[in-house]
Amino acid sequence: MERRPAQPAEQAMTHNNGDGSRVPKGRGANRGSPGRRPMGAGSVRNRGSERIPKWHAAYFLVDADGRHQVSKGPFDLKSEAESWLREELARAREGKAVRPSTVTVQQVLNDWLATIRHGLAPITSHNYQSIIAGRLVPHIGNIRTRDLRPAQISAAYNKLRAPGGDRRTMVEARGLSEASLGATHAVLRSALAWAVRTRAIPSNPADDVERPKRAQRELACWTADELGAFLRQAEGDRLFSLWRLAALSGMRRSELLGLRWQAVDFDAHTVSVVSRRVRVGNEMIDAAGTKTVSGRRRIDIDPVTMRLLNAWRTQQAQERQAWGPGWTDSGLVFTREDGVGLHADRLQHRFSRLVTGAGVPSLHFHGLRHTHATLLLRQGVPAKVVSERLGHTSPAFTMSVYQHVLPGMQAEAASVAARLVDS
Repeated sequence: MERRPAQPAEQAMTHNNGDGSRVPKGRGANRGSPGRRPMGAGSVRNRGSERIPKWHAAYFLVDADGRHQVSKGPFDLKSEAESWLREELARAREGKAVRPSTVTVQQVLNDWLATIRHGLAPITSHNYQSIIAGRLVPHIGNIRTRDLRPAQISAAYNKLRAPGGDRRTMVEARGLSEASLGATHAVLRSALAWAVRTRAIPSNPADDVERPKRAQRELACWTADELGAFLRQAEGDRLFSLWRLAALSGMRRSELLGLRWQAVDFDAHTVSVVSRRVRVGNEMIDAAGTKTVSGRRRIDIDPVTMRLLNAWRTQQAQERQAWGPGWTDSGLVFTREDGVGLHADRLQHRFSRLVTGAGVPSLHFHGLRHTHATLLLRQGVPAKVVSERLGHTSPAFTMSVYQHVLPGMQAEAASVAARLVDS
């Protein structure tokens, strides 16, 4: 009897479906339906033409809510569609498959924030909401989460780098800095990781996007002479004690605004940092605790600054008497004439006017903190002491922030070593 030539494995196990695809035949095929695969095996079909194929793969996923079709395509090659189908079926057998969803990136971002909001500080929650609404939603919010690709995220970041890309600001001439892009990427990546954990998507597309890198830059600060010129200019200002305490303690603005009289020890000449006052939107609120665990600290204050604080306490008492019932007893050290706590923006504007009047280089209020640290390090104060005054997590972190100080310290160390040997 004449033998038929052996057929390739695919041809032997499948027959042509009439659209360029091949489906199983024989015992494994469903009788009466020669175009279908066995139940649960999925299907791969060409929905294009032989010249321009468009391969689509699909299978049914069964869970507690019923039976759902999961599909993907078009693929250029049949092998790509089959590879995707094999991987999906394997995930389904392991219980890791994700049911199809039309949930958008905006919905995932909002649901993620609603889930974690209870554990966030108010200012952190506000910043996350602002990043979501002003940066992410305008560019990728309408994309279905399951369809989001790394290339789309990268394209969104490039738009944010361009002028006007950040909807959070009215300054259209500015693009987003790499540091701000890094914060935006962190929010998106965390939200998508939550979506993976809740089985909304199988993988996190943000993991395959290069994280925006913050450029290393020298922190702006003043020399000792420039700081002296500023303090002389500010000497007649109502808040002179605040300016001096900021310059000679390294306290953050939020720590100064949240400082209460009960945290000032006039006998020990110390100030305890235990609370903050922060801006959330346009409102100022009292934040619970310090920015970090190490931020809770006691700082030694020089005698002159302590005398100024004592004089300021007397002036505040006089203002309280003058205002009578209209005075607000906030317990804060630094207040307006009516006892209400200071607003961060107004403090910055007042600081900027004094800087201009002193004729020194422009500096943000936070620059006083950098100036304090830099001057101490350059004078040879141990990094551990500076770290404790600033409330940093470790001396290593302090030195990583103030790397610009190291060259001068290295040169001084070399001179000291030479003098010891050559003397």
